[in-house]
Amino acid sequence: MDNLNIGINGFGRIGKCLFLQLLNDDTINIKAVNINNLLIEDLQQYINYDSIHHTKKYDVSIEDDGYILIGHKKIKIITEKNPLKIDWRNENVEYLFETTGKFLTTERAKLHDVSYVILSAPPKDIGTTPIYCYGVNENEYKNEKIISAASCTTNCIGPLLKLLNDFDGGSHNFIKDGNFITVHSSTSSQNVVDTANFQKRTNRSILNNIIPHTTGASTSLNVILPELANKIVGTSVRVPISNVSMVDINLLFEKAITKNDILQYIEDMKNKSDKIKEIIEINNHNLVSSDFIGNKTPTIIDKNSTLQLTDNSIKFTLWYDNEWSYTAQIIRLVKYINSRSN
Repeated sequence: MDNLNIGINGFGRIGKCLFLQLLNDDTINIKAVNINNLLIEDLQQYINYDSIHHTKKYDVSIEDDGYILIGHKKIKIITEKNPLKIDWRNENVEYLFETTGKFLTTERAKLHDVSYVILSAPPKDIGTTPIYCYGVNENEYKNEKIISAASCTTNCIGPLLKLLNDFDGGSHNFIKDGNFITVHSSTSSQNVVDTANFQKRTNRSILNNIIPHTTGASTSLNVILPELANKIVGTSVRVPISNVSMVDINLLFEKAITKNDILQYIEDMKNKSDKIKEIIEINNHNLVSSDFIGNKTPTIIDKNSTLQLTDNSIKFTLWYDNEWSYTAQIIRLVKYINSRSN
């Protein structure tokens, strides 16, 4: 299989994490990156120093015509806000990771002249732009040119729900209903100090508040798991940490089941499937959020905080690095799409 040729539009948290992971992936060529909020001269410092992900240091050489050289990878650096002025095809970009959050509809994403666009967030035109989550519904991919990789929270909850709903002989209806709350780390959309915008509670300082917030995961889960449509609802709170989030999800099953039976089932499925082994982990140590920084697994079950509530209901605690594991999931999804296209 030929290497994938990809581009990245936007160089914030997700764009940077994609870049750092792909630098160490010899099956993918980073052909171009649009960094319209950054000078090319500042790239080496931006790449090498990060408050969260302390990855290895790279030497960045600036070449002629706006290219940089990192190791054996030569990458075109673009500094352009208008997508109509970006010639992705000239750089042989086939798959574009759209990470700016500004092109979250099919109509907007079409402004990028490229074969495939992958949105790193839920789309704002649900029902038009398809949503895929690796480990959940990627097998339903229909060669669409513009897709969404859902959200980091959806990529955490989705694989578990998919696996558990198939528990009872693959009947796809083992889960009766569920509710969750995401304890989510702060993001760049929030404010360091209070602002005078009263439309959302995120106008309040993230430094010293627990802030109730919405989550698009409920809507995305309806799309990627239609057999659970309207059965799973949730909300979130933002907390004053910079990375790694946690989901507390309560599931009611159609019949009595024990926590130990469920966890053993997950272990058995992991032993049968490399894919499940890659995306679901059971952790039996008493860890805290910072211990999961840099973990590529999107669904980490905290065994010691998973509780039997009633004969047929269980509370699961799930951890995920909302930057690093989500980025890994996007890459897995694109590799799968490429394998289907070749």
